[in-house]
Amino acid sequence: MRPLFFTVLLSGFFLPESALAFQPHAYSGLYIHQLAHFFLIVSLFFFAVKARQTRLAALKAWQYIIAGTWILMLWSGATMLGHFLDLEIEDALFLPPGADIPLLHLAGWQEGLYYLLKLDHLLAVPAMFLFYRGLKLLRQGASPPSSSGQDHA
Repeated sequence: MRPLFFTVLLSGFFLPESALAFQPHAYSGLYIHQLAHFFLIVSLFFFAVKARQTRLAALKAWQYIIAGTWILMLWSGATMLGHFLDLEIEDALFLPPGADIPLLHLAGWQEGLYYLLKLDHLLAVPAMFLFYRGLKLLRQGASPPSSSGQDHA
C-alpha cells in the first residue's frame, strides 16, 4: 500500500494539473471571508490570553502553542490587509492565467505592500510548526516512555 501511495503522491508533484489554489470571491463573499479573519484573530487573542493566565503556560509545550497563536494572529491580520489591498489595485495590473509575466510594475506603495503581503506563508508555516512542536511535546509528556526508547509516530 505504501509504494502505491508514494507513487501517486510523487506523480502529483511531477505531473501536476491545475492546482486551483486561488479562489476569487465576489464582494459579498469577500466580506464574509474578512469577517472570518477578524473572528479568527479575536478568538486566537482570547485563547492566547487565557492560556497565559493558567499554570500550563509554564510548560514548554504550551509556550510553543501560545507563540504559534500570536504568529497566526499576525498572519490573519496581514492576510486581511492583503484582501483589502486586493480591492484597491487596478484590475489592469493583474494578468490572466498563462500570460507572460513582465517586469514587476509598482504604480504605488499599495502594489509593493500587496506583493509583500502575498508572502503570508512566511508567517503561516512557522505558526503551524510551533503548533506541531507544542503538540508533539504534549504528547511526549503525556505518554509513558516506550520500552525501546523510540517514538511510536
